[in-house]
Amino acid sequence: MLVTGHSGQSLDWIAEYSDGWLYYPRDFKTLQMVMQQWREALTKVEKGWKPFMQSLYVDIATDSKVKPIPIHLGFKSGTDYLNTHLKLLESHGVNHVILNLKYGSRTAEEMIEEIGKKVIPHFS
Repeated sequence: MLVTGHSGQSLDWIAEYSDGWLYYPRDFKTLQMVMQQWREALTKVEKGWKPFMQSLYVDIATDSKVKPIPIHLGFKSGTDYLNTHLKLLESHGVNHVILNLKYGSRTAEEMIEEIGKKVIPHFS
């Protein structure tokens, strides 16, 4: 799988001229392949380190133990699984995750408060 930019540019072009790469959520096998391509492109254009970012739609259940249920470009789950998922993304080299609450079944305020209490403390 060769990843290309929006206008058909190669990943080398993105590595050369961007401040980083914002990507969609994918399964971990695809993510691993994409991350390898990103590192190779950065090495090839001699740009050193640039961040790899990903968006993720989440709907945070009131029960922290709720297992993930797929939603568009993400999942509904409790904070326990959200933490596990984010740690996996971190271990694969994802530097930033944009949590999108668009499909939330609770108010954004409630979910943000819960993220602040039960998710953010697990990350530096």
